[in-house]
Amino acid sequence: MNRDSRLPALTGLRWAAALVVFGQHTLELFYDPDLVAPRPVRAGLWALLVNGGAVGVSFFFVLSGFVLTWSSPASFGKRGFWWRRFSKIYPATLVTTLVALLVVGGAGPVQLAAHLTLTQTWFPHASVFGALNPVSWSLSCEAFFYLCFPLLLPALRRLRPGGLWATAGALVLFVLATGVLLTTVGHPFALWFGYMFPPVRIAEFTLGIVVALLIQAGAWRGPGLRWSFVLVGLAAAAALKAPYPLNQHALTLVPVTLVVAAAARADLTGVRTVWTRPLLTYLGEVSFAFYLVHYLTYLSYERLGLLPHHAHPLVAALVTVSAFSISLLGAMVVYHGIELPALRLLRRPRSGGPALEASVPAPARSSA
Repeated sequence: MNRDSRLPALTGLRWAAALVVFGQHTLELFYDPDLVAPRPVRAGLWALLVNGGAVGVSFFFVLSGFVLTWSSPASFGKRGFWWRRFSKIYPATLVTTLVALLVVGGAGPVQLAAHLTLTQTWFPHASVFGALNPVSWSLSCEAFFYLCFPLLLPALRRLRPGGLWATAGALVLFVLATGVLLTTVGHPFALWFGYMFPPVRIAEFTLGIVVALLIQAGAWRGPGLRWSFVLVGLAAAAALKAPYPLNQHALTLVPVTLVVAAAARADLTGVRTVWTRPLLTYLGEVSFAFYLVHYLTYLSYERLGLLPHHAHPLVAALVTVSAFSISLLGAMVVYHGIELPALRLLRRPRSGGPALEASVPAPARSSA
């Protein structure tokens, strides 16, 4: 398999994942409990969106391990890798964190320092990981993943396909067992340890690495993209009846991983899907910025009194459309005004040498 192959479907799917995260946060911050609508409408929205953010984040974690493995050469320098990841995620994260400081305010020195150093999820307190721009908790996990990646990849590359399959099974069982065990503890601890603690969530990132290696070895066996999506839907439906935190991402991990693998294989075999359309691949490129901006949009709406209480469905729809539109425009500003200029600046050639990561497949630039 050619690791230089671009994987546009995975880029387009990043937008879908960001969109379901937006949907869940819309539900949590606005629709529930303030939407005045018939019970079937509320039940339908809840079923559709309640765990969407968890599925979307899980997708990003698996995707991150997959695309970094796919684009990594046989040998690479740790410092160069870490600098490339820093130059990708930190400029936009820094700017949105400072904007959050203006919008939210009230952050103490511990909260600010933790968010600026992407260490907030190492603190088991919602007052820290939930401060400022709460969605940046996943970047704290990603920072840990990036730190470990130069150690994980060489070790996993030494495994034969049988060992990789065994590792994949062990990782899935670990996530499921963790979800089951945490159903017996209180919600605050289960939220932090099971959903936000980097050493726990690295299992999904590692699973992405393993799947990429299996595909590169020609040893992957799995369904196509359509059936993988069907399995995601069935698993998400089953999760509605599962206790917390088992309902968050444990039950959907396998089908989400199948989607990543199926989309990559479709790209490699030249199968065109809706996710490879130029508009969706562009939106996939701005999805990281959209992820960082959308929650701040809702927090700004709340502070300005633009989130009406007990809203009629039509009013709720108009507010949602406006919040989505502003978030997308803000994401485009961050992407074109912060992300891309920072990449050009921080990866420019040094002393006449080649530019860092001058040509990297678009999905490898993703970050959850």
